[in-house]
Amino acid sequence: MHLVELSREEHSQLKISPDLAEASAARQHLIPIVASEFRKAAIQYPIVFAKNPETGRFAPYVLNGLEPEENLFWSGTKLDVAYVPLNIRRRPFFVGMADTASGAKDNVLCIDIESPCLTASGKNSIVDGDGSDSPYLKEILSILRELIDGQQQTSSLINTALSLDLLCPIVLDIVLEDGKPLQVEGLYSIDEDRFRSLGKDKIEMLWNDGVMELLYSVIISTGQIFNLVRLRNEREALNRAWRDNEK
Repeated sequence: MHLVELSREEHSQLKISPDLAEASAARQHLIPIVASEFRKAAIQYPIVFAKNPETGRFAPYVLNGLEPEENLFWSGTKLDVAYVPLNIRRRPFFVGMADTASGAKDNVLCIDIESPCLTASGKNSIVDGDGSDSPYLKEILSILRELIDGQQQTSSLINTALSLDLLCPIVLDIVLEDGKPLQVEGLYSIDEDRFRSLGKDKIEMLWNDGVMELLYSVIISTGQIFNLVRLRNEREALNRAWRDNEK
């Protein structure tokens, strides 16, 4: 990865293939999301919490696989999902930080010039013929704004969950149809017993702060773990059939 600040002039000839952004997630079993995505993500993925490897702070993720570098939604050509997380859709663009004249830090739009999304056959450009931002770039900017704006609500959710002792570690002990055991660790979810024991004042606070619906989304999404197990069993069955045909 090589991030540089985007220049409408210098990078005007770049061509981007957004479909290849999905390919970059082919080996991601965890994808970070923000609070505004919870309701849409819950219909497809388990929403879990894990400690960010860079900051050590908890962050929410969608779980795509039962082992590191496994994405069970990757079909080989695309993500077979109803909802693609913002952090995938915005690639190859990122938000960086730059010094201002006053010495403060400010957000700047960056692009990964080594991204496989940049290809001569790409159908999207950064600017139109008149030099104005293309509809594609405007969509990217909208996605990045949602990610930036969502950080505050997401941090508030994490802080509230920690203050109420609602986060608890989960260990998934799974036995596949072929008898192979799997154990997924390092993930956290909402402690439902602790959640149900909250007093009326805490419940009212969660509703007023807009946190309650986020917690419900996380709890409901845990049922999607069964879908991951189903997808993994299907993949294992296909692999066995392929190996048998090769004999």
